[in-house]
Amino acid sequence: MQVAIVTRYGSPGTIEVRDIATPAPGPGELLVRVHAATVNRTDCGELLHPNLIRLMVGAGFRRRAVLGLDFAGTVEAVGAGAGRFSPGDAVFGMAPLGCEGAQAEYLCISETAPMAHMPANLRFNEAVLCEGAYYANAGVEQLGYKPGDRVLIYGASGAIGTAALQLARLRGAEVTAVVAGRHLDLVRALGADVAIDYRTEAFERLGRDYDYVFDAVGKLGNRHWRRLLKPGGIFAATDLGPGGQYLWPLLRSKLGGNGRAVVPLPPKGSAQAFVDALKHMIEAGQYRPVIDRHYPLAAIAEAYRFVQTGEKAGIVVIDVAADA
Repeated sequence: MQVAIVTRYGSPGTIEVRDIATPAPGPGELLVRVHAATVNRTDCGELLHPNLIRLMVGAGFRRRAVLGLDFAGTVEAVGAGAGRFSPGDAVFGMAPLGCEGAQAEYLCISETAPMAHMPANLRFNEAVLCEGAYYANAGVEQLGYKPGDRVLIYGASGAIGTAALQLARLRGAEVTAVVAGRHLDLVRALGADVAIDYRTEAFERLGRDYDYVFDAVGKLGNRHWRRLLKPGGIFAATDLGPGGQYLWPLLRSKLGGNGRAVVPLPPKGSAQAFVDALKHMIEAGQYRPVIDRHYPLAAIAEAYRFVQTGEKAGIVVIDVAADA
């Protein structure tokens, strides 16, 4: 099988597509023929900073030769004792960080990994959408948006941002989406009540009107979120922000117990329930994938380079199989 191998952690130039033997599923495992995968911010972070990922995940994490979290494909074979899925089933989900990833023609994975039968109304290369939505949902659940809450999402055009926008609207929140000008039509189509180009005076004129400010890309900065929040409002971010400047507000909030600044993380063991819920939302027409562009597996290094620019909208898909 063809597989994208990280020969040395660091830059996309160290990723090589090679032919290796196709694995066989062990007890309780599935062999999935991968039709589509993605390259996302988490993959880029693992490529550049594997030791940081280890600190976040725990001592059981080992450096992987194959990256890739999102996958969609068909079950090729099942190992002894595996009964959750059958050969031929179309499935989608997330490959755990503890096993080799999905940027390959075949993925050997425990049947208990977070995955489900693929939504009936999606193609394989549309169903690789779980990871960004999973992290966005952690913010929605922890912050507990209610109908009428005013939410500003900075970077609402990325994989996490487009998910956060759709999930907030499902909760009845009023959403202001702040994006680059070229993405204004996209966020309006996703249901944003207000869409603003972050490089314009309109963004600078925004005042203390928001119950929640969510930085989905780690670029907003302390000056901006502080001037946007109502008294008692909450700031949430996906990381430590530009130059790590969110670290002190996050520590102060944690030590003071006021919860005014948070990095929402999904609860341990919540991934399967989320994948099931996401499938139902998609099939009900309440959630849709946003795809920026497609690359073949042979060009996966180029996909990494593009994601590292920070310019993508939604998901960057790797079409592993011709029928993706």
